[in-house]
Amino acid sequence: MTPIPLHLPLRPSEAAEIAALIFEHAERKPLTDELRNRLAARAVALRLEGIVPYFGSLARDPVHPSSYYLAVDGIETPHLLHLAFASAPTSSIFHKALLIGRTCRLNGPEFVINAIPFGPTDRESIDRFVALVDTAFLPRPQGSRASLTIRSDYQRAFEFFGALHKRRGRNLAAVAGDYHACVWAAIRTGWRQEYSVVAEIAVDHTNLVVRDTLAYTRFAIDVSTMPRGEAALKAAEYEHEEIRQARALLKAGSDFDFEIQMGNPNDEEVGFALAWLKERGHAPQFIGVGAAVSDAVAEVARQHKVSLSFRYAGEPLPVIESRVRATAGRLNYYVADPSEAEIVAEGLMI
Repeated sequence: MTPIPLHLPLRPSEAAEIAALIFEHAERKPLTDELRNRLAARAVALRLEGIVPYFGSLARDPVHPSSYYLAVDGIETPHLLHLAFASAPTSSIFHKALLIGRTCRLNGPEFVINAIPFGPTDRESIDRFVALVDTAFLPRPQGSRASLTIRSDYQRAFEFFGALHKRRGRNLAAVAGDYHACVWAAIRTGWRQEYSVVAEIAVDHTNLVVRDTLAYTRFAIDVSTMPRGEAALKAAEYEHEEIRQARALLKAGSDFDFEIQMGNPNDEEVGFALAWLKERGHAPQFIGVGAAVSDAVAEVARQHKVSLSFRYAGEPLPVIESRVRATAGRLNYYVADPSEAEIVAEGLMI
């Protein structure tokens, strides 16, 4: 635990109110999304001014069931609250927690409140949370699930995915960009459903991404600027092997999706690419194609059990709907932000 600074990043009195609420309503009960929603509704009455709690993130310590973690926005910066009875051991997961205060409920035991910096750039804390506190937030390979891959505004993206899942019963969740910023947004919004985090990589730049993190669940290699044929496929093969070997070396696992971005290929080029890569042990799960894709390309993709990946370019809903039918629903759409996602999602709901 670090020494208490002169100016705390959170108001102790408000942190104590949040802790009392959680201990009163969550202690000795299953920690479900329904309970988290009830806590969020009750917290409105607290009229908090210096803390914004994200109750979707609420999780129990895996070893000490009377210890809780909650993502919040503080006076200036985001933090992760650790709330525990005074008799419980200090968190063994986060070693440099800042003491916010000690307090107790009326006729109840004393509890301790600590805080850990928990912004999108606090990578070690994010990794520790998803690996050691709540693994439900870890992204997973996508497989054949249809998706909308949103490239920005990740917190609003997961709020959109949550609303869509609640309203239509569909999970289209995928995000692309900074891995830790994406996972951080999933934690704060309480998104525990399946989702993918995509690394979009220009050919010959794979090492930069691999050095950054190996935890992405889909790697999209862009060879669209290269002449089509074996040269482009060999470049994709090389990049895929680099990722696979790096993950194996660091024991990150071999379970991830591979996408090759080809530009605007015809059906013969797609068929050749898929057969060539499969023969060499580098079969992709996604093929990125352009706006002028034909039904013949979709048929080749279906035969190889590969998903087609599109980039939204303002096309009307009937075009999106026709692509859903041509691919039998096995497709991905890249969109710039949640506003574009709302438009494309309407076309994917047929």
